[in-house]
Amino acid sequence: MKRNRFLHLAATLTLAATLTCNSFLCVATTSYATTKIDLGDESEHDTTDGNTNVKWPKGPNAKSLTSDSAILMDADTGLIIYNKNMTEQHYPASITKILTTLLCVENTNPDDVVTFTKDEVTNLEYGASNIDTQVGEKLTMEQCLYGIMLSSANEVCNGVADFIAGSTSAFADKMNQRAKSLGCINSHFMNANGLHNDDHYTCAYDMALIGKAALQNETFRKVAGTKVYYMDRTNKYKKRTLVNHHNMLYGYSTTAFLNSDCIGGKTGFTSVAQSTLVTFAKRDNTTLVCVVMHGTSSKTNPSSNIYTDTKALLDFGFSKYYSCNLEDTQNASEEDNLPFFNAFSSIFDTENAPLKTDHAVKITIPVGVKKEKVNQKVSFQKIDSTTHQIGTVTYTYGQKNVGSTNIYFDQQAGDQSLITSNDLHFSNRSKIAGAAKTRLFVLRILGGTLALAVIIGSLSFYLLVIRKRQQLRKDYYNARRRY
Repeated sequence: MKRNRFLHLAATLTLAATLTCNSFLCVATTSYATTKIDLGDESEHDTTDGNTNVKWPKGPNAKSLTSDSAILMDADTGLIIYNKNMTEQHYPASITKILTTLLCVENTNPDDVVTFTKDEVTNLEYGASNIDTQVGEKLTMEQCLYGIMLSSANEVCNGVADFIAGSTSAFADKMNQRAKSLGCINSHFMNANGLHNDDHYTCAYDMALIGKAALQNETFRKVAGTKVYYMDRTNKYKKRTLVNHHNMLYGYSTTAFLNSDCIGGKTGFTSVAQSTLVTFAKRDNTTLVCVVMHGTSSKTNPSSNIYTDTKALLDFGFSKYYSCNLEDTQNASEEDNLPFFNAFSSIFDTENAPLKTDHAVKITIPVGVKKEKVNQKVSFQKIDSTTHQIGTVTYTYGQKNVGSTNIYFDQQAGDQSLITSNDLHFSNRSKIAGAAKTRLFVLRILGGTLALAVIIGSLSFYLLVIRKRQQLRKDYYNARRRY
């Protein structure tokens, strides 16, 4: 038990010390609390976060936006840059298809073949977007993805829902489960395409979370960012040319809103939902997700609409915020780019070390704010038997989370580097075990400290002996003078 406590203390101290050595961070603390998502201020824009010493850039005035709800979120850190009624419930219309596409890329292969039934291709309301899929037509899943994201094909959504889950209702259950896993707080999905249903709703905040998760998938990014897709001839239909309906990426209905920062997105419209729009944009090292809901169509008002709302928010975000990678500030090599181990590269073997993070840490902060103002917090938790996650590192400016990464324990690497398997001990108070190299590092520190203490003690003793001899000699000469 004592050894386990020592290992836990050693690992905890070493982790904290390693993280603190990142040059731009001024504070590092260790905690056992669970990190909560900060939904931000529900006002038109954040000026403070509860800390009067911290100011945040003001975004566009809420009244200047045609959309009833809007959010601008950093795609890497989840930082909420702008918020207008972001948790307010709205009908999503076709931006629903972002979640549908995410489930497709997570649960199928590109060469899977979907054969369409009569119910799937005819069970649509009048005027619903489609690519004229025929009964009995066979499309690969890759073709389906482009049909859904570029042409907003509602019948294709029905087909992939049945293919993946067996029915639309079963697929909707999967949608709701996935949304919950992402932290969505005000969503309920009833179908795969977003055609109106009173019980099919979401909010801007939830759609930003879904968009953020989708962007992490390479296949999704490729599909969502494609301007034109040429679909080969099928068993029932001639060749098709599909174009992206997002006017910031491709001039589908107008070129007035083309934006070089746009890397993808999804449009939506029903008479009840009005216009909805999700936009992904990147400039330099910063990637943003912008969601506007219940807004004005560009066809209705060419000068003030969902696209002008989105442009104003993106311009604000890119001009007032910037992102940087943690390792960029300390010149980490390509082979040594995990933030836990950079500071002690001569001691830790990053390839075989049992403690790892899930990605390179990125922070997003206001322009003009020095990196030294960012604080760091290490939170430990009971080990997750599935993911092997043992903790989280969060980076905050003021009261807001501006970056984070998870800590994982690699059991195989740990078994190879630990003396015995008993060196791992997890309880409510002891969450993380130390590896042999961690222990070696701590022992080196202790050994060095002990050696220094011995040297200082020896010097002190030597000086004491010399001083005593000098005193005795002085006393001897004084005694001789008296006699």
